[in-house]
Amino acid sequence: MGDFTAKKLKEIRTLRDLSQAEVAKRLNISERKLRSIEANEHPLTTDDLLEFAKLYKVDVRELLLESYAEESEEQILCNRYISLCRLYDQLSTKDKEDVFWVIKQRIAGLI
Repeated sequence: MGDFTAKKLKEIRTLRDLSQAEVAKRLNISERKLRSIEANEHPLTTDDLLEFAKLYKVDVRELLLESYAEESEEQILCNRYISLCRLYDQLSTKDKEDVFWVIKQRIAGLI
């Protein structure tokens, strides 16, 4: 994927205070493979990236795009909001009603 992605994966793992052994176990890969990935010596698949993003709780773009990683937290939240709105627009009327119901219940403290 690139040197930026490899460095970013290692950086986030360290920030999350996770050892290579912990991450390798959670992702069901060998520590050797993880070391190779973080050293940019092993190619990553899209599935690999998605698994890392899920484990580290980050947006995949944060792992791929240097410009995205440099954005302020406010810009990142704005981008996520825009993505959420686009997804919402694709829902059926019934699904939109269900989403509103869940939000209203959450706000009311019932969920």
